[in-house]
Amino acid sequence: NAWLQAEHGDLLLVGALKGAKLYGGLEVETTLDPQAQPFLYDHAPDPGAPWLPGVMATEALAELAAVLAPGYHVTAVANEQMMGAFKFFRMEPRTLYLSATARPTADGLTARAALRSVTPPAREGLPTRVQTHFAADVLLSADAPPQPTAEVNLPPVDALPISAETIYTTFFHGPAYQVLERAQVGATTAVGLLPLDLPPNANPAAARALMAPRLVEACFQLAALWTQEVQQAMGLPLGIDTVTAYRQPTDAEGRRLYALVTTHDDGAAFDGRVVDGAGNVYVELRGYRTVSRPGAGA
Repeated sequence: NAWLQAEHGDLLLVGALKGAKLYGGLEVETTLDPQAQPFLYDHAPDPGAPWLPGVMATEALAELAAVLAPGYHVTAVANEQMMGAFKFFRMEPRTLYLSATARPTADGLTARAALRSVTPPAREGLPTRVQTHFAADVLLSADAPPQPTAEVNLPPVDALPISAETIYTTFFHGPAYQVLERAQVGATTAVGLLPLDLPPNANPAAARALMAPRLVEACFQLAALWTQEVQQAMGLPLGIDTVTAYRQPTDAEGRRLYALVTTHDDGAAFDGRVVDGAGNVYVELRGYRTVSRPGAGA
């Protein structure tokens, strides 16, 4: 644990090392306090019971893979399954049980990572409940992913008719997760403008992130807004084919960021990206799938 803290202490979601096995991989336990972490207390679909955001679960899996494979870069999180909300009941701390094993591939390494909960039995004699909430393949390479650009045709701000006030009247997100300032929804697409300033995502605020979680969150929420506006339903995360973070929010250096999502199959899945006005791509999302839940956001 001293090594883990020295080498990766700026990664918030990698807590105490519990096992490092030749064939069993890495096991880590991370306890989070929903009264201390903005990404929890500002992400509570159920009053008094925050949910771990899907984007922060993705971040946790990527961080664990980076610890498992020193010297490698996370190039994507792929085949992610979101199998059930990780809830913090009664605003009490709870522990993430993280595990990962790695195998070589033609392009580097692939780590199979999972996030579980362990719930003690309600009474003596009953079994402990172990539940997998998130699982994914984390793709790693000796080289950092490229920083691509794309041709973009972004609408002016005053052409985006849906305001944050309107969005967060129905979405449950608190200030740290109000990641859309304005938006526009079309028949198969949606565009969202991200705020210039947001409260910190985490405590400590300087904690390093690998997957630009709130940029990915903007794509999630924009897909949920499309589903709400077009299908009168609300979509919560169910899975992702691939997500890659090419740049972090600080790389924008004051440039406005936009989230863009498209569905090719009437909302069964979405592709998304976050870009700036110069066409720099910050994150790219492929095959994002949702499940409907009345009255909640992503």
